[in-house]
Amino acid sequence: MIRTNRRTRLLLLGLLLLAAPGYAQESYSLQQCLNYAVEHNSNVKKSTYDREKAEQARKEVIGALMPQVSGSAALNDNLKKAKFIMPNFMNSMLPDKLRDPNASQYMTIEMGTQYGANAGVSVNQQILNMSLFNTLDIAKVSERMATLAATSTEEDVIAQTATLYYGAQVTQYAAEQMLSSVDLVEKMLRTMETSYSAGLIKKVDVDRLKVNLTNLRTQQAAIESGLEVQKNLLKLQMGLEVTEPIVIAPLDLDLLTRQEISMSGAAAAFDPVQHIAYRQLLEREKMAQLQERSKKYDYIPTLSVALNAQYNYMSDKLFGGGNTHYGYPTVMLGLNLRMPIFSGMSRLSKVRESHMDLLKAQEDLRSLDQSLRMAHLNASLKLQDTQRTIALQKENQALAAQVFDLAQKNYTLGVASLSDVLNASQSLVQAQMSYANALGDYIKAYIDLKKSKGEIRDLME
Repeated sequence: MIRTNRRTRLLLLGLLLLAAPGYAQESYSLQQCLNYAVEHNSNVKKSTYDREKAEQARKEVIGALMPQVSGSAALNDNLKKAKFIMPNFMNSMLPDKLRDPNASQYMTIEMGTQYGANAGVSVNQQILNMSLFNTLDIAKVSERMATLAATSTEEDVIAQTATLYYGAQVTQYAAEQMLSSVDLVEKMLRTMETSYSAGLIKKVDVDRLKVNLTNLRTQQAAIESGLEVQKNLLKLQMGLEVTEPIVIAPLDLDLLTRQEISMSGAAAAFDPVQHIAYRQLLEREKMAQLQERSKKYDYIPTLSVALNAQYNYMSDKLFGGGNTHYGYPTVMLGLNLRMPIFSGMSRLSKVRESHMDLLKAQEDLRSLDQSLRMAHLNASLKLQDTQRTIALQKENQALAAQVFDLAQKNYTLGVASLSDVLNASQSLVQAQMSYANALGDYIKAYIDLKKSKGEIRDLME
């Protein structure tokens, strides 16, 4: 955590330096962006809170297994004392001469004192409660599921951030290629304007080339605008202020070759357990088993021990005194046994319902295994296809550059028309954009393959 905070401070310092005048803007690598996103993305933070919540839920269950101790105290003022009605045995006990023949058959006796107080403590401890013990196992599984969910969220953020980062790199590369095409046409335009001044070519040829140059500049502006949009999306995904400037490192074309080597034989190296989604379903299956067991435990008796200790105090005066105050302690120790006998078959139905949930979880697990294998195979095929496309588009781009250069020279020599030059220019731009699109498709396939193998975190290394 100390190393992580230090890395965050360094990244923030770098971003502040970018905004300060007089400092050169430093380009940020993929790893820097991924580390920042994992620490500051809102979804990652919320998943961390869910993980901590699950941990506290487990501790709550552990607390329920511990002795439950509670205290109590009370002070009562008997504003109207209770009365007890009983036969008038006092009159009957007197001698015959002293008895009152008109005495009431019953007499009333006032009960208790004016004030009463008590204070006590109660302790309850579970001895046999299989449902509660099973709940602890459920809480542990829930905590592991929350941890896996947090990891899954982090991996989604990593994949999305990497996709946006690589996408911005490709767009930046396309903008650079478009700029080189604009530079070529501008040089040609300056040459043609010199030739027009010398009366060697027609004005319409100069105007046609100017129109073509304007179109190229428009395309370049659109690409640069798209690049800024992608950067803003990247900053939003990272949790970085959208007003902060960020510079993307240039696309490393040599990286494609290194990735191609590292991905060789990828189709054979697949283990579904490496995938977070598969491990989540394994925990879900375990949860279904515990839920079924919990319903079965409803048949088992529960046993607990209870201890209650209390001290009682009574007096006709609030603060005692005189001969009307009394106090005595009471202590009770007992065992509580709860034994289920008959529930109208409802418990059996609950067990069967839970078993159906377990069967569904097992079916989902088998289905996910096949889906992950299919996704991995498709991603491998897609990656291979994009690698071939890149090789073809790279050759096509080089050929288009040669054709444009040749057309320009032939036009200067007068053996080619301006239309040939313009067509060659458009073909070059199209080849450059096709190559850039092929790079984008390859990077997307590369990220998809990493995700399908459960190795998306490798991008952070």
